[in-house]
Amino acid sequence: MNDIAKAPNPSRQSKRALVLIFSIMTMDVVGISLLSPVAPQIVLQFSDQAVMVTMVTVLYALGQFLATPIIGKLGDRYGRRPVLLLSLVGQSVGYFIFGLGGSLWILFLGRLIGGITAGNLSTASAYIADVTPVNERSKNFALIGTAWSLGLILGPALGGLFGQITLETPAFVASFFAILNVALSIFLLPESLPKPNRDTSRLTLRDYNPILSIFDMARKPGLGILLLVNALFSFAFDGASSTIALFVIEKFNAITWQISLLLIVGGVSIALTNTFLVPWFIPRIGEKKALVSGLYGLSVTYVGTFFAPILWLIYPIQMLSSVMNSLIFPSMTTLSANCVKFQEIGILMGVTSAVGSLMNVFGPLWGGVVYDKVMIGSPFWMGAIILIFTGFMMSRVPVKRMIIDEPIS
Repeated sequence: MNDIAKAPNPSRQSKRALVLIFSIMTMDVVGISLLSPVAPQIVLQFSDQAVMVTMVTVLYALGQFLATPIIGKLGDRYGRRPVLLLSLVGQSVGYFIFGLGGSLWILFLGRLIGGITAGNLSTASAYIADVTPVNERSKNFALIGTAWSLGLILGPALGGLFGQITLETPAFVASFFAILNVALSIFLLPESLPKPNRDTSRLTLRDYNPILSIFDMARKPGLGILLLVNALFSFAFDGASSTIALFVIEKFNAITWQISLLLIVGGVSIALTNTFLVPWFIPRIGEKKALVSGLYGLSVTYVGTFFAPILWLIYPIQMLSSVMNSLIFPSMTTLSANCVKFQEIGILMGVTSAVGSLMNVFGPLWGGVVYDKVMIGSPFWMGAIILIFTGFMMSRVPVKRMIIDEPIS
């Protein structure tokens, strides 16, 4: 039997906390995206294989996959704030090591360390769920997309700018942003999860196994299909995204500032979509229809990217692609969050992040291999096929809204 639930009551403190967590998330994404314009060029100094370029993403995602579920569990048990602090410190160390560079293994080590401690965004998602009424989750989860969009505007711009000094400089700047987030969290961020609402179950070896955590969540009514949709979408998206910079470099001879501009226009599109379209569009058509529309629309943009004859056409296609992606994330996150109890939000966000991380291992690996072995740009048309199948599957599945436990204020 489902337990009856009400959402947490909105308060001035909750709104202040949302503003602060949004600022922290934005700076975090700025740090991540600072490397985007320069990372492929740094790796190309040591190897000319596409799969080596994608390994920077793969190792980060592998560390994230192994660590994120337990980080989510620890957040449910001990609170969001200490877990967030630990994650941010690890991110700073990972960026610093990547900046030192000098060889492929040092670059890979830096990204692996960053991935192992990359529980900050999933913890931030759980934080938002803690302080948000259930009927406002779709709107507030869009804040995550907005943070990503602003980060994807500022990060590539700063990455292109600092990359003119040296290719490694953006990594050190990213390390500084992570430390700044640590300071904000220590002095200004309140804890979002009161002790009575925390998970008091004993930690077991099972909790340290991300695969078992995923299967535990997948058994919950309605959640298994959403995790599968998330996996297929992430696989196609990560395979294409991890090769887009290499694609425009090799097909159009793009240089650093053109790659930065490509990422910036995508970020602007996400910001505008999350600000003006998502709050109006998703409540009117529902999360399921918005999710399906986003999947189909993204597949069209991937085909357009593959066939684009000149570089300037990639920019409007990338903007439309970002609009579609902006519909997918808040819809999928809201549908998933409505399938679990309030006390399980943290582990759900950890599992969702773990699924995304696992696909961020296999997606870029697949993207790099088919890029090298099949043809330039093949992750785009192949990814479009996967997205069409995923959208069709999602359109045929009934999604019911679960009622979750009432949190203690």
